[in-house]
Amino acid sequence: MAGEIEIVGPRDLATRADSFSMGLTKFLADLALPSEGILVNLAERAQVINNLPAAIDPLDGAKRLSALYVSKFIAAAAAGLFDAALNYLWDETIHNLRDKVARFDLAYFFDTVLTDPSTRSKFRDESDLAKLDDWQLVKGCRETGIITDIGFRHLDYIRDMRNYASAAHPNHNELTGLQLVSWLQTCIREVLGREPEGPVVEVRKLLHSLRSETLTKDDVPPIEAAVEHLPPDLARSLMRSLVGMFCDTQLAATTRTNIMLVAPGVWGVTDDDGRHEVGLKQATLSANGEATRAKLAREFLEHVGGLPYLPTDALAVEMGTAVDALNAAHGGWNNFHTEAGPARMLRNLVPQSGVIPRSVLQKLVKTVTMCRIGNGYGVSWAGTGTYDEIIALWTNDAAKAFVNLLNDAEFTSRARLGSCAARFKEIAQRLLDQVTTPAIKRVLEAIVAADNAVVSKLGNVTDFKNLLANVRA
Repeated sequence: MAGEIEIVGPRDLATRADSFSMGLTKFLADLALPSEGILVNLAERAQVINNLPAAIDPLDGAKRLSALYVSKFIAAAAAGLFDAALNYLWDETIHNLRDKVARFDLAYFFDTVLTDPSTRSKFRDESDLAKLDDWQLVKGCRETGIITDIGFRHLDYIRDMRNYASAAHPNHNELTGLQLVSWLQTCIREVLGREPEGPVVEVRKLLHSLRSETLTKDDVPPIEAAVEHLPPDLARSLMRSLVGMFCDTQLAATTRTNIMLVAPGVWGVTDDDGRHEVGLKQATLSANGEATRAKLAREFLEHVGGLPYLPTDALAVEMGTAVDALNAAHGGWNNFHTEAGPARMLRNLVPQSGVIPRSVLQKLVKTVTMCRIGNGYGVSWAGTGTYDEIIALWTNDAAKAFVNLLNDAEFTSRARLGSCAARFKEIAQRLLDQVTTPAIKRVLEAIVAADNAVVSKLGNVTDFKNLLANVRA
């Protein structure tokens, strides 16, 4: 009947896509514009079209109706614009993550992602999520438990591909149909069709109780029992959120009292890096002239017995700021160029003795190492020399932090790339000549001897874990 929409199957759609391609190619040629290599060939498009029904099957009806960019992904893929399709898929993923964060707990998320107090104060509501770079959003969702470690690894890789092989960065990278539909499946399985579950849901319930109920001492034991089973990353994120709330000058008195009740238990399961982070936060607030919030942070530390974790001098605060700036540049656009400034600022703060304040040691070593191993497309040409200068000053303590990166989910995700693993091994080889502790040397030797494909998995190898245990002792 005239005017009705004709429904076609995958085979008919592929055939019509071919007719569209030929017509468009001729049209471009008539306009004297480039017409070769614009659209992906029909066979690759058919791989996407034929696998689409199974790929989107996990999405229920309600989620499908709101997945606007998935429709755009399909349209672009069918037309042969795979780079644009990947861009649309990433847009849908980011849109969905922002929605999950907003529905989950915004304050908890912001407290976890934004460790610099002055930056954190600028983020208040859902609209502020758009201010975050994509890498901050994805990383924050892993740290808060909204996505899994496995999901993070996949999304981190897809993000790299989107940045360097999509319409967002015009080039001639070849994307295959199977790659594209596989990434669609990954995004649906790990983000679009998945809701937070497990321990992170318990964290949300606890935060809700702290804000809306009046707790007593009798409520504390079951809370502490639940907190003891939190993964280290979630325990650290919960601690950040408690401190962030406690330092809010507008916080209700009941909520502040509730936090005082549960804080010792959470502090007890927070690792040393997380504790030093709280100490650094207090020092940063003080250095920034935020006297009231600094006083509250100190009160929190005193309550949990955390005063020994306060930085010993102002250098730690300046280093922390420089590391945050470098980390932001590394994860942002055009990082090969923009890393140079913050890298040099950090280098100027590292003393010739190589002694780095304990409160910033782990995140400094992680950030510099991540920058120096780069990504699948290389290392910042503007910052490489500076990173080498900083690494040349590292002592036993920094080397210990370096080898323990193999237990860090974000780092091991990057180290899965062969070129990054090779550069990590090069740093390990250099550190062998700098460290004096035999236990650390043995770990470094194991890293150097490992195949590139195995480096990211060393943290799960029994013999290597035993070597690391000796380093931590």
